[in-house]
Amino acid sequence: MNIENILKESNLRVTKERVDMFKFIKTKHIFTYNDIQDNFKNISRSSIFRTLNLFLELLIIRKVELWWTAISYELVDEKHHHEHMKCEKCDTIISFHSENICNKIFQEAKKMWFHIKSHNIWIIGTCKKCS
Repeated sequence: MNIENILKESNLRVTKERVDMFKFIKTKHIFTYNDIQDNFKNISRSSIFRTLNLFLELLIIRKVELWWTAISYELVDEKHHHEHMKCEKCDTIISFHSENICNKIFQEAKKMWFHIKSHNIWIIGTCKKCS
């Protein structure tokens, strides 16, 4: 995913802030506004929110529903959709991909004439290290 190309194709300016934030986001699995703010002290609060909203509109990132923390985001990777497991002891987040789970979700939705826009699965338990 090339942020410069995405911005240009959308007739948007390629700015240093946008490029730097995108590079930072690419290094994270899941991140929050605070993660960005902590890493970019020189970027204003409003600029961070505007850039996050822009990235959401461009489908570069997506919101991840985490009930135990602030609004979180992750990079959208259409080639690698994944689900999440969270260890309740050490807070480690583990990604996993299961074609079977996704297929079953879409089959059930189709039976009910439901069009899925997106889905998120979170499994809470204990990781191998904490078991």
